Amino acid sequence: MARMKARSGKGRRVARDTWKTKSWYEIRTPQSFGGDLLGTTPANDPSNLLGRVTETSLKDLTNDHSKHMVRLYFKIDGVAGNNATTQFVGHNTTREYLKSLVRRRRSKIVTITDIRTKDGYKIRVKAMVLTAVRARDHHKTDIRKKMEQIIVNMARNSTFPEFVQAMLLGGLGSKIYATCKKIMPMKRVEIYKSEVMEFGKSATPVVEAPAKTEEAVEEVKEETVEKQTE
Repeated sequence: MARMKARSGKGRRVARDTWKTKSWYEIRTPQSFGGDLLGTTPANDPSNLLGRVTETSLKDLTNDHSKHMVRLYFKIDGVAGNNATTQFVGHNTTREYLKSLVRRRRSKIVTITDIRTKDGYKIRVKAMVLTAVRARDHHKTDIRKKMEQIIVNMARNSTFPEFVQAMLLGGLGSKIYATCKKIMPMKRVEIYKSEVMEFGKSATPVVEAPAKTEEAVEEVKEETVEKQTE
């Protein structure tokens, strides 16, 4: 709850709602995600929004109910008027969903790979393969090497938006599946987590203050009068 306090010229406390000085901003996804509305947030100063992280599900962005378990994270990197722009900073998959995939007499093979896209973004990618039958150690080694090779090569030949799209919408997983099934039968491939470690060629954060509301202007005038009378 916002604090309500102010002082008159003679020291008498006067209730004042600090929410009146705040402006509301619409948080939007990057243009590569369609510029969709993620939500709204208040702030006294637009520069205070920079660095805030918001999350949503892939289901909400794609209207695909099968993607409800994938959580996306966006960091505010700029403000123009009442719109706060964001940058994708990673994703995660719910633990309950991942646990539901594991079955007896199957093998789970996990890789953690740091890659760099051709436009300079560094991303840590965590991928998981589930085999249809139990894999021997040499099969696990071969599959893990193939997974890492495919992830690195796709990143090297893709821009950041292209790689993120392939990672989230199944293009990367399908390629791993098609290659690794030649080693042994596959059940499923999941790119279950990612984290942007370094940003590449990106614009400098822009902050443009919105026009103040009439209530906010009146509040500033009242404070100025109070200071003059003290």
